[in-house]
Amino acid sequence: MNTPEEEILVSAFQVFVEKGFENATMQEIAERAGIKRTVLNYYFRSKKLLYHQIAKTLMRQALPQMLKVLNGDLPFEEKIASFVNNYIELGLKNPFMPLFIINELNSLGIKFVENLLDGEKPTIEPFITQVNTEIKEGRISPIEPIQLFMHIISLCAFPVLAKPMIMLVTQKNENEFKELLKSRKMEVTRMILKSIKP
Repeated sequence: MNTPEEEILVSAFQVFVEKGFENATMQEIAERAGIKRTVLNYYFRSKKLLYHQIAKTLMRQALPQMLKVLNGDLPFEEKIASFVNNYIELGLKNPFMPLFIINELNSLGIKFVENLLDGEKPTIEPFITQVNTEIKEGRISPIEPIQLFMHIISLCAFPVLAKPMIMLVTQKNENEFKELLKSRKMEVTRMILKSIKP
């Protein structure tokens, strides 16, 4: 059975996913958790603190997982597919996360990530080494590894960040947009791999 604090975090996460940070209210979160507003205020004094706690918890789980895929021992093409799949799946499950990360990085810089990882600095050096090896052995065309990394992140993150605009101009509803993102896993992988074929 969840503690009151855990129940609040679960309920707040659901409300933030449904409504977004701006439209979510502390009263709605309290009602979803089945508690009084005063109890919610006892654990979390503001919506922003609650939002930060959820995002930090998710980041502490997600970032090491993403880096493990990127820096792991998978063959190159499998690695690209796995990373894209994981990144887009994260966006589907936690739609407020990419915007939160960008806002916090713009506000706090690298300290934001260091605080989440207890002072450790994330690295993609093994990925960079693998890209350079693939180039040297002629399996992919010459490309700056960091540029490749940015291509992948951009293609995965932008649709989540631009969700309202994309839904507006494509006339897609929530479920249709989710289906677009699911099909995007294969599309991004295909585009990336095709673009670097020698």
